[in-house]
Amino acid sequence: MNPKLDVSVIIPTYNRLPMLKEALQSVFSQDFNGSIEVIVVDDNSSDGTAEFITQQYAEVHLIKLEKNVGCPAARNRGIKVARGKYIAPLDSDDFWEKNYLETQINTLAQKEKSFAVSDLLFWNAIKNAKKVRLQRPDLNKYNSPLHHLLVGSFIYTPSSVVFPKQLFSEIGYFDDKIKYGSDTDFYIRSLLAGYQPIFTEFPLVIQRKHGKEQMTNIKNLKNRIRDRFFYVDNLYPQVEKQLDAVSLKRIHAEIYADYAKQYFKRKSLLNWLRSSLNSASHSSLSYALSNMANDLREALIKKNKLPEQ
Repeated sequence: MNPKLDVSVIIPTYNRLPMLKEALQSVFSQDFNGSIEVIVVDDNSSDGTAEFITQQYAEVHLIKLEKNVGCPAARNRGIKVARGKYIAPLDSDDFWEKNYLETQINTLAQKEKSFAVSDLLFWNAIKNAKKVRLQRPDLNKYNSPLHHLLVGSFIYTPSSVVFPKQLFSEIGYFDDKIKYGSDTDFYIRSLLAGYQPIFTEFPLVIQRKHGKEQMTNIKNLKNRIRDRFFYVDNLYPQVEKQLDAVSLKRIHAEIYADYAKQYFKRKSLLNWLRSSLNSASHSSLSYALSNMANDLREALIKKNKLPEQ
């Protein structure tokens, strides 16, 4: 029997071979003293992914799926065979700084019932622009991290999170019925099980925006809204007592307002208006108008036409 390893890196991928090569390079360049296994789950790619792994990375555990099952199910396939004490997901279009695993796992080593969250360097590869993204709950706007996760996740990619393997034994895997947002659903269930995020406060993950069939594309926003309501409504009876009197109706209003802001940033003004009206129907017209005014103000601030207040 193989000995248990320190960490299992799980990389689901579908037709992203050039970016997968960079992701793998970042894993094998880690300054980490522990033992690592790398599991690539090829979700029925047609770009030669499996052949490349077989020829160039004999040390990688390759799982080649005979049909496309989607990212959550593919990620689960890797986790189920993983032997590491910790699970480190990595999307195949993201990559890590050299001290990512060392920082995350050292943070977790002396902690119980926790998972580690790194900050991000968000790289817009289309515009070749980079900026640091802090991954923290907004406790000025929301009552708790749980409240924030229900409305809109403060963790932008699972590539920035390391989990203890035992967590999956306790709460199950990513829900593969949720195509958009299965990671946020998993974070919520983790909190419900008593696990807490530890923020390592260094931007050690490069999250790439490349525009090639990404989950965050504007065309997917309607489906993201649908899936968010699906898991929020399913989980609300379990979280209600922990939300300090935050009603489901209020959460619905906040979700619509959050997506209205996303539509506005993408200049989809008709959808911005529709989402704002949906927000009003779950709260009040004054609430929706206030959020719309904030969206406009933030856009003007960005163009340096108004002072920040």
